[in-house]
Amino acid sequence: MKTTVSHEEAQINRFRKDPDRAVSYLNACLDVAFKENDPELVLSALSTVARAFGLSRLARDTELRRESLHRMLRKRGNPEWRSLFRVFRALHLRPKLERAAA
Repeated sequence: MKTTVSHEEAQINRFRKDPDRAVSYLNACLDVAFKENDPELVLSALSTVARAFGLSRLARDTELRRESLHRMLRKRGNPEWRSLFRVFRALHLRPKLERAAA
């Protein structure tokens, strides 16, 4: 019997094995989100990467409740900058801004 895995679950498994791939994915999503004015895409991507890291572990490392992480990273989430900053630090990510072409 063949088991199937969703695309998102397959991504999560790849990100666990290759954290640099997760960073590339986040950067690509950020790029598309800015071009298409779609901030929800960033939260969705960050949610996928957070699940690869492990939400329980992330909750512990950020000192945020697991339920709070779920709420802030859902599609219509509205995270505070402090909470996002804690997530970035726990995921060992350093956001970097660059000037966009005019």
